[in-house]
Amino acid sequence: MEALIRPEFGLMFWTILCFALLVLLLSKTAWRPLMHAVEERERALKHDRHAAETARAEAEKIKSELDAQLSGLKSEIQRRMDEARLSTDKERELHIEEARRSAGIIVEAAKREIEAQKIEEARELRTKVAELSVMAAERILMHQLDHRTNTDLASKYLAELEKDKPELKLEN
Repeated sequence: MEALIRPEFGLMFWTILCFALLVLLLSKTAWRPLMHAVEERERALKHDRHAAETARAEAEKIKSELDAQLSGLKSEIQRRMDEARLSTDKERELHIEEARRSAGIIVEAAKREIEAQKIEEARELRTKVAELSVMAAERILMHQLDHRTNTDLASKYLAELEKDKPELKLEN
């Protein structure tokens, strides 16, 4: 084992010569293709890294554009919802106003009908009062009373009639 530690000129010469020949042989056959492969690999990695960074930047740009479009769509949806709500409110108010107008027309028609019935009832009442007056006059004539008695009796009869039914009061 001691021989391995001690340097010998022959062994060193042949070791150096073998190493130099190996380096020369490898540089001619394997070193250039190996270095070329390493350089290609390095270029491919740089290209892939650049492509990945470009793709990531593009993806972030697309994401920001999509976020902007989404917020625009949200605001558009909100605007349309507000418009629809306003339109619905206006339409509801129109329907309410139309219902009020219809109700007013119905009430006015009912009032006119009531007034017409009132007038008709008043006519009928006057007719009945006239008939009653004629009947009272006939009674008076049947008894053949004098003029003063006839007048007193008619006045008395009309006063009683007005007292019992004030709505039948005849206006002059």
